[in-house]
Parts: sequence; C-alpha cells; structure tokens
Amino acid sequence: MNLKIKQFKEQFFSSPNLVHLNNAGLAPISLRAKETIEYWARRFFEEGFATDHDYMQSVLQTRISLSRLIGCEWDEIAFFQSTAGGINQVAMQLGLKPGDEVLMWDQEYSSHLYPWQQACLQSGAKLQLVESDPFTLETPTEKYLQAINDKTRVVAFSWMQFQSGSQMDYRRVIEVAKQKGIFVFVDVMQGLGILPCDLWTLGVDAVAGGSHKWLVSPVGVGYLAIRKKLAMSMKPQTYGSSTFGTCDDPSNFECVPKIDATKFEAGSKQVLEITALGSSVDLILDSGVENLLNESMRLKNLLIQQLETLGFSYLKNQQSLNPIVNFQSHHLDFLIDQLKRHHILHAKRGPGVRIAFHAFNTDQDLDKLVEVLKKVSEK
Repeated sequence: MNLKIKQFKEQFFSSPNLVHLNNAGLAPISLRAKETIEYWARRFFEEGFATDHDYMQSVLQTRISLSRLIGCEWDEIAFFQSTAGGINQVAMQLGLKPGDEVLMWDQEYSSHLYPWQQACLQSGAKLQLVESDPFTLETPTEKYLQAINDKTRVVAFSWMQFQSGSQMDYRRVIEVAKQKGIFVFVDVMQGLGILPCDLWTLGVDAVAGGSHKWLVSPVGVGYLAIRKKLAMSMKPQTYGSSTFGTCDDPSNFECVPKIDATKFEAGSKQVLEITALGSSVDLILDSGVENLLNESMRLKNLLIQQLETLGFSYLKNQQSLNPIVNFQSHHLDFLIDQLKRHHILHAKRGPGVRIAFHAFNTDQDLDKLVEVLKKVSEK
C-alpha cells in the first residue's frame, strides 16, 4: 500500500459498529481536525481574548491551504456558514437582468439550485434547466452545450452530481462558455478533496463548496473562491465590521469596503470549524489528491465487480472518474433495511442506493457491504 495512503487511513477512527460509506453526504472528520478543535477549545477556555491574534493567523492559514487545493490566491476566498452562503453571494450580486438566462441541470442539489432560482425571480432573468436522462441520471455534454444561446449569462453546474456522481466534460463546457463571455460558476461540494482540481486554471469565475464531505471536516464551513477583479466590483450580500476592516476598527461612515473576497465575510468567523478544515486540507495536500482518488477508485472498482457477479444493476457513466456508485435492487426496501441493520452508512438517492468511498475506507469495509449484498441477492 502507498505509504501516504496508509498514513491517511491512520488519521481516521476505526469503528467496530459503523461503516462510513456515505462520504458524499457526511464524512467522519480526520484526527488532525479533531485535535485542532480540542486545541482551540482549550485555549479559548483558558485564555479568552489572549488568543485573538493567534486564532486569526490560524484562520488565515486555512485560507492559504484551501487556496492551494483550489489553485487560486488566498485573498480570493471567503468563508460562509455553508455552501449556499457562497452561492447566494454570487447569484444575488452578479447583476442579472431581465432577458438574461442561467443554465443549470435539472438534477442540481437544492442548495445550488435555489439561490439561482431566487436570483432569477428577483431580477427577471430566466432559469433554464437542461433535462438529464431520467433513468441513468447522465448529463450529456452536447445537450448542455446545445442549450447555450445568445441570452445565456451564466452556466452554473456541479462538478460532480450528488445522486449518481455523473459528470459532463466540464473542461469543454468551460472553454465554450469563456469563448462566449459567459460567467462560469461551479459547485465543487461533490469533488474538492477527492478530484484533482484544475478549474481555476481552466478559467472558471467562481466556485463554492463546503467542509463536511470529501474534505473530512466538521459541518459548518462554506467557502467561495472568486476572481479578484470580480470581488472588487461585486457588492457584499451581507454587511458587518469585516466588510470594511476588522472588528477592532472604529465605525467609519464613509463605508468603503475592502477590495478582496474577505469583504464578503460580515463578521466573526466560526474559528473551531475553519481551523479544523485547515488541518484536514493540509492532510489532503500532504497525502496527494490523486493518491486519494486512486485508492477510492480501487475500492469502487472492486464493488462494481461484486455487483456484476451478484446481478445488481448500477448507473454507468464512463466519463465519471469518481468514487460514487449508485446501484439498484428488485428488493430495494429489504436492501436498505439490511444496510441499516448492519450499520453501513449509505444514502437513498435517485433510483437506488448511493455508496461513496473515501480513501480512508478499507477492504474490510467493502467486505461487510458485500456480505449484505450477498444476502439480498439470495432473497
């Protein structure tokens, strides 16, 4: 086994009672993240305000680490409470006008869909939904490209679709959109931390995501990465002391906002969650995203072999190099009941059960799942 993968696996609690296979939903946090939370909780308990400078530096370090993972600059990142917060900032303040169109897939996750829907309703723009395949949930690239027209102002899509892991040729979509001067927004919640990120290099305008899936961090941190020139011209969605300076600055009624992405953070930060995120991101960077993807794909491919042997059907998307498998059974209710009884964490998504491996998962985790599948196949 790759040494970095071995060290990555050692960062996670080995539970005798739970098998974590819903990592596209809520993954366990890393040991580094746990220790970081404990460190700051102790310091806040013992030192209070004396921690002020140090915790701000730690938040900055998280910003720097996350920027390395995305490929942007640290001052192009703003923190929010959730992914939806970052999406709302862009959707509501982009300046959509009547006649503009926002292009999305019809299967986008609600926290991605709703902000753009509301932005269109408030501005008079049109939300144009492209129909994905109702049975396979595939997202054909050509179909998406054909929906682009002279009114398209924004293409907004998930890097990886949450139900099935479906991916279109996002590189081609970004290339076409940039040639036409269309704003490109990508929801990276299902991807960052497990897929090597080339989005910034390709020229996307903004991405948003959150902490609790592939980034193996606590719930409660959303992030937005947005190009500097866009951050400079875009108004904040919410306002507070951090919009204009720091919490220690006196009130200034001239109200001149900062020029980088941090102006979108209205006030105090969720320090425990953000610093824990930084520790997990550093772990991911140390381990190598490609190594993590390769290990999770190894487990996924072993599962697919078992599914085929046992006669289960599963959604096939040859373009998708990711750890998600969505498989079906004629005895779906029985399958879900057995997964619950054996404490195998999963998700009911679309037509079947979604399993999402991370690199901390083991062959023993897979064996426990296969035992359940064999029982279901014999029914």
